Order: sequence, then structure tokens, then C-alpha cells
Amino acid sequence: MNKKVWVGTAVLCILLFCTVCLTGCGKDKEHGTAVDISYINKNETKLVKEKHYLESTDIKERIVEVLTLLCTMPDNKELRATLTSGINVVTYALDGDQVTVSLSEKYRDLPRTTEVLTRAAIVRSLTAIDGVSCVMLTINGEPLTDSAGTVVGVMTADMFVDNAGTKIEEEDTKVTLRLYFANETGDGLIAVNRELSHNADVSNVSMEKVVLEQLIKGPASDETFPTINPATKVISVTVQDGVCYINFDSAFETAINNVTTDVTIYSIVNSLSELSNINKVQFSIDGDSDNRFRDKYDFSTVFERNLSLMD
Repeated sequence: MNKKVWVGTAVLCILLFCTVCLTGCGKDKEHGTAVDISYINKNETKLVKEKHYLESTDIKERIVEVLTLLCTMPDNKELRATLTSGINVVTYALDGDQVTVSLSEKYRDLPRTTEVLTRAAIVRSLTAIDGVSCVMLTINGEPLTDSAGTVVGVMTADMFVDNAGTKIEEEDTKVTLRLYFANETGDGLIAVNRELSHNADVSNVSMEKVVLEQLIKGPASDETFPTINPATKVISVTVQDGVCYINFDSAFETAINNVTTDVTIYSIVNSLSELSNINKVQFSIDGDSDNRFRDKYDFSTVFERNLSLMD
């Protein structure tokens, strides 16, 4: 069983204070373990990395050092502290290789673009610590949700489209997804590549959510056909140990056109399995994973890639 370590508000404040006193103005000296800390530029359009050196060899103390740096103004005057505007670290917990950070209520006031940049900066900075591979953010212990109300869940650094040093509004940076849509008869799958512009709708959004949104949006040509009812909403999507957990609303149960149940399920499973951090998928509808889907599949099943439906 993984050991979980909680640090309360008062203790954390003391630790942060001690860390500042220990590192002080010497935080840029080339000793200790080098890590890249992500900061936000003053225009709030991009992330910029700065190298810092952690003095501790203990993982819990390194987490406190990184959280301290995220709360501290960087030396580069073109940047600002990642956690600012009254946003405080309430607690943090270490459970195996996952760090859960609870932030104060003020975090909810961040503008959308600033919030996704802040989220990415926290995850990138903490996962730069050896032994930390994923991060979950909460607001006073409540799960963090995005602008659409979807629970963000556990995040890894590779879930974010890299915009370090690149302005969000630039359109020349692309990300390519491999998506699986239906054939004309609805009983087979056709794989297509979809290139998306790197903008505020994609940058720093979890890639599994982007994939689901693009599948719900449907194909861009008349050569392939949609597999999911376009009224479907993603309530939450999280990834843990290579398994992607999706919670749809009840609209997902409604079949579209003549698409078979197999094609609907495996268009999602195959598309998500193209991402490097996912190899299995489990579904639920309105939080319930016990019912059968269209009288065929038990949603307690964990689904794996199936290429036998390829046209």
C-alpha cells in the first residue's frame, strides 16, 4: 500500500517559510538537483522555464521547495510568480508517485487562459521532481473542474500541448490526433488524422478530453461518419495507471444513424489508445458503471484496443 503524507496549512506555511530562509537569494546557485520551474509571462500568454537547484534529497522536502518557488517572484522581471493574486497552497499530499495539491478558493477567480497556464505550470514543475509522475489539483479539497464543468483529475506533464515559450494565440503550431470514425454502413471503423491548431482551446487541455470532444464533434468530411450522439456531454475524464475513466451523460446511450454498438465503443477506445499514456478504457454513464450499455456491454468491463473492426 502506498504511503500518503499530508501536510496541513499551518505546517505547510512553516515549511515554506523555512525553505525560503534556507534557499533565499541563493536559489540560483549551481548546487543541488537541477529542475525546471515553469512560470507565466507578465502578458499571461505563455510558459517560460527557469532552472533552479533543489537543496534537499528528500522527496517531500523537494515538493515543498518547488511549491515555494511557484509562490515566489522569479528573477526574470518579464515573468511573474505562478501562484499569485492571493492563491495559497492549503495542503499537499504525496501518495506513491502522485502529488495532490489543494489550493485556496481564490484559484476559481482566475481567467480561463490564465487558469490553464497555471495548471500546466504546476504540473510541469512538480513532475520535474524525480519520483513524481502525476499531479491532482483540488480547491479546498474539492476536485478541480475546467470551464465546461468537467473534473480535471490526475494530470501528467505529457498531457499538455507544449507551449513553453510559444504564444497561445499563434496558429502555426499544430497537434495531430488519430481518430476512428464509422464507415458508411456503420459496421466498421476508418482511421483519420485530424490536425488541430495550437490555440487556447487545445493548449494545456488534457489530450484525452480533446480526443473525446473531437469524436463528439464528428468527422470533417463525408467520407467517414459520426459514432457518438452529438448531444453527448463529457462529465469527467481521468487517467490512472494507463486506464482512462470516462463518465458520459445519458445522451451517450442514444445510438446515432445505423452505427453499431461495437463501432461506437471502439471508436472511442481505439482513438484514446493512440495516446501514449492510455492502453485501456472504462465507461460510466451519469457516474454509473454497473449497467449494461445498449443491452450488449457490461460497463464494469475494461476495454482494450480492437482493430478487427477496421474497414
